[in-house]
Amino acid sequence: MSADAGYLALIDRLTTLRPPVFVFGGYAEDALLAGRTTRPHDDVDVLVRKVDLAELLERFAEWGFASFEIYFEVVPGSPLVYHAASDGIELELGVYDELVPGRPSFVLPADGQLTRVTLSSDSFAHPLGRIDGVSIRTLSPLALYQMRAAVMRTGVFGPPRPKDEAAQAKLRTSLLARLGADELEPEFGPYPP
Repeated sequence: MSADAGYLALIDRLTTLRPPVFVFGGYAEDALLAGRTTRPHDDVDVLVRKVDLAELLERFAEWGFASFEIYFEVVPGSPLVYHAASDGIELELGVYDELVPGRPSFVLPADGQLTRVTLSSDSFAHPLGRIDGVSIRTLSPLALYQMRAAVMRTGVFGPPRPKDEAAQAKLRTSLLARLGADELEPEFGPYPP
């Protein structure tokens, strides 16, 4: 099985999970903007609720993703990003809190302190979509935009890459053109709340 086919099979399988998980990042943007894969991807990024993490890690282990490593941890004892690989397929889990129902949030370092970032109330409301003929459950276009905006604004993973800036511009002009600049911004608040 090619890497692309392996990633698509995983994406399709992710739609069966309960509680649901949500694809974000490159595959989600390709699905929303083109309905197909437009460039090679190194992994599938999946947003999972912190309270469901243990259950989902067991499920992913059954799927062959048995050894998750912590890739990023801002608050000690509360990892934000996990990574695992199986047969050349890379899976990254972004972990979110849901302090307000339907609004994912996470903690990032910003301006020398920890900041809680909260995404839009429509984050989980986007209908099931398709990419290269398989089902995909993504975050809403606005939540995708806000997530990347938060990462770019805080610089937590380094400076913005050209592909990040291009994806933001495409989301903005294609799917979010009706929104004002203030509506595009995620909510930044104190941590702890």
